Amino acid sequence: MGAADVAISVRGGPPGEKVASVKVDAVTLRDEPEPSHLDEESRWYTEHAALVISTTKWAILGAAAGVCVGAATRAFLWCLAASTRWTGRLFTGAIRPYHLLPLALPACVFLIRRFAPSARGHGTEAVIAAVHQRAGKIEWRVAPVKLLATVLTLAAGGSVGKEGPCAQIGASITSLFADVLRLADEDRRRLVICGIGAGFAAVFGTPVSGALFGIEVLYLGKIEYAVLFPCLMAGLVAHLVCGGSAPVPHLHADVLTWAPASLVLLTLAFGAAFGLVALLFIETMRATEGFLRRWEAHPYIVALGGGLALVLVYSAAGTAYAGLGTDVIESALAGAAPVFLLGFLVKILTTTVTLETGGSGGIVTPLFFVGATTGYALARLAGLPTGVFAAFGLVAVLAAAANTPIAAAVMGMELLPTQLGVYAALCAGTAFLMIGHRSVYASQKLGFSKSAGLDVPLDTAVGDLDRAGLRIRRGSLTERFHRFRRSR
Repeated sequence: MGAADVAISVRGGPPGEKVASVKVDAVTLRDEPEPSHLDEESRWYTEHAALVISTTKWAILGAAAGVCVGAATRAFLWCLAASTRWTGRLFTGAIRPYHLLPLALPACVFLIRRFAPSARGHGTEAVIAAVHQRAGKIEWRVAPVKLLATVLTLAAGGSVGKEGPCAQIGASITSLFADVLRLADEDRRRLVICGIGAGFAAVFGTPVSGALFGIEVLYLGKIEYAVLFPCLMAGLVAHLVCGGSAPVPHLHADVLTWAPASLVLLTLAFGAAFGLVALLFIETMRATEGFLRRWEAHPYIVALGGGLALVLVYSAAGTAYAGLGTDVIESALAGAAPVFLLGFLVKILTTTVTLETGGSGGIVTPLFFVGATTGYALARLAGLPTGVFAAFGLVAVLAAAANTPIAAAVMGMELLPTQLGVYAALCAGTAFLMIGHRSVYASQKLGFSKSAGLDVPLDTAVGDLDRAGLRIRRGSLTERFHRFRRSR
């Protein structure tokens, strides 16, 4: 129909009512042409060209981050091993390396306060805060200061881990890398997350779960899929460059002959126990931090007191709880841990004192120690294979305390090459729920509620969540239960 005057009559009113008429001038009606197949192909090519460009970009950046972080982690681990051997050879008589802790901890406090205040504590905490608050911006000085302070702490026998410093070193290197390349804030943030995952993957010796841990640890119940590919790339390359290996548990063939129902029930029970142990760890650290806050104006006195307290504990309980404790972890996985049944409580105490009074290091290796020795002790009391349940404890306490059930489940499958890895994953998931909305990383943000009966303020740091922030969801089964309990 061409340009024309069109009259539109409106009818349908009562009889005798005047009909309204509307006149529209010069209306041109044309059929819209359907998109050609060439346009569709063009859109298809545009989409996939963008994907290829983005994938190539992040493959290169992730691989570069993996090389740098893997090499730095390897250097850090070499320095750590060399310093530990040196102090072990130097102090072989009545004076042991841990007698240096009253001097080492104040020295760590001085180094960190003077040169890199963000390197305080177990490292991962500061990295998470930087990702959430400053788009991953971290000072380059953090890497050497963290390396030196952690080597000093562990060489003297402080009860800390090695993965937190690796994550912080990886984050500071990739942040510097982003400065050199003048990346945008969002790209910087992604690259720093790659550095965190690469540091964990290199030091864990389990590249997939280590990389996943670096992503999952940022939020409770939320994963940023945009960084999944580059983080896996960085983690795999860092693992290959560093050359680390994970401890493999001693497997008992008789476990595989058990009825699946029995093994599931045992897994659930052990998972609940591991979750409670992780809760004890978190609350011990929180209570100690609150107790020492009144002396925060005197950090050197606090560090001196912490060093003296550790000397007393090691003198009474033995040096098995000093340092990394990897020998004890491997022994527990082999079914022969050289500690008494409640040794995990001593490790919780020594780790808390070391980190809260000025020591520098990670917290994941102590979590491995606590989990493995707890599983060993419970299995020994129950007459079960100790090595297998020590491995279950290792991944479950990590899943609970750090709120990383996926990374822990994958780690269980990497450590246990049989179908036992599935049960380890179930154990990790159970422990993760038992811990509630708590974490050893106070800067970790809430991404979801662990219970359908609770409302929690999302995107809030776990450390800022108080009891008033948890509310019962209206209409939930939890609310009905509370009403029933009150009515009785």
